[in-house]
Amino acid sequence: MDRAACERLDRACPLAPLRERFSLPEGVLYFNGNSLGALPKTAAADIDRVVREEWGQGLVESWLDADWFFLPRKAGDAIAPLIGASAGEVIVADSTSVNLFKLAASLLRHGKRRRRIVTERGNFPTDVYILEGLVDLFDERFELVLAEPATIAGSIDDDTALVLLTHVNFRTGAMHDMAAITAHCRAHRVPVIWDLSHSAGAVPLALNRWGVEYAVGCTYKFLNGGPGAPAYIYLARDVIPAHRPVVTGWFSHANQFGFEDSYRPTDSLEKCLVGTPPILSLRAVLHGVACFAGVEIDDVVRKSRGLSGLLIRLVDERLARHGFVLASPREPEGRGSQVSFRHPEGYAVSRALRAAGVVTDFRSPDILRFGIAPLYIRHVDVWDAVDALVQVMATESWRAYAAAPPDPVT
Repeated sequence: MDRAACERLDRACPLAPLRERFSLPEGVLYFNGNSLGALPKTAAADIDRVVREEWGQGLVESWLDADWFFLPRKAGDAIAPLIGASAGEVIVADSTSVNLFKLAASLLRHGKRRRRIVTERGNFPTDVYILEGLVDLFDERFELVLAEPATIAGSIDDDTALVLLTHVNFRTGAMHDMAAITAHCRAHRVPVIWDLSHSAGAVPLALNRWGVEYAVGCTYKFLNGGPGAPAYIYLARDVIPAHRPVVTGWFSHANQFGFEDSYRPTDSLEKCLVGTPPILSLRAVLHGVACFAGVEIDDVVRKSRGLSGLLIRLVDERLARHGFVLASPREPEGRGSQVSFRHPEGYAVSRALRAAGVVTDFRSPDILRFGIAPLYIRHVDVWDAVDALVQVMATESWRAYAAAPPDPVT
């Protein structure tokens, strides 16, 4: 394998033209789409138009004239095919953390009288913090169980009240078998919430086919919705009627503009809304999801695995003596769309790579992460990134950052 071979792979790639849908700075190799996706070229002009025309000229009339009022459902319906859901099962609102709280609190409040809440040790910290807060909120009626990844199924029994899992681990990229775990939970009549933040738009998802009833996810990573873009909630169609929200607001009321004194939830998925939606961010989400127009998710997954495999192979071949240890599963079926390496100087190496124009990130204590966004990353980008990493290690340029205090954002 050489750079010319990578160029040939790019010329033959069916997704190669999609890179032109994004605004990417010259001279930068961007491997951080698993933290913040790239800017869709159509987004900036449209948001400018929304500000100047729909807000500036249309004013309050734009809630109907420009369909602002319906954007949470419109954005959700656009996301649904990417996660294997149907129209009317996904709605965009709030943040991932808030949506996790909303779902988990409702399921615990209205569920069976069971005690144990199961999540994964090493899960994204916010997910765990939310569960800790709920244990406190319910006066320690529940017990939080942090299970090792390999023992998740064995930790779920008939005393389990709720399971909350992130499909793809944020540090290592290890991916759970969602279908198998969901089936196991259903056998024990245990609700399970899946966090899809590192999955949607990058790995195969079939929520309807796998029997998933509850899920949340963000839109600013592989879905390219922009910094701080609102998240989404998925409820399977058959659980929507019985779902009873515990965080309620006027956007989930059955008669929103009747301004009744008491709360009555709507019968639709809008019961997952609370307050006024963020219109500018929702418009950006629509542009991010539109970047997948005409794309087969199988092609996205195939390219993701090809790029990831190439990165692993090149690091194995060219950097073995420099102490990099693969932290992600080597088998592509068990890995999300990222590759993580352990290195004792992972933070300093990540800083040196950024100085060389390769944007990766670092996760404590020693993880160097390469996000693989198949819509805009090329095979030559992988080759050039490894070239830069070889130079960082050969010249020891990372030493300039070894003693520096870490940035507040790594």
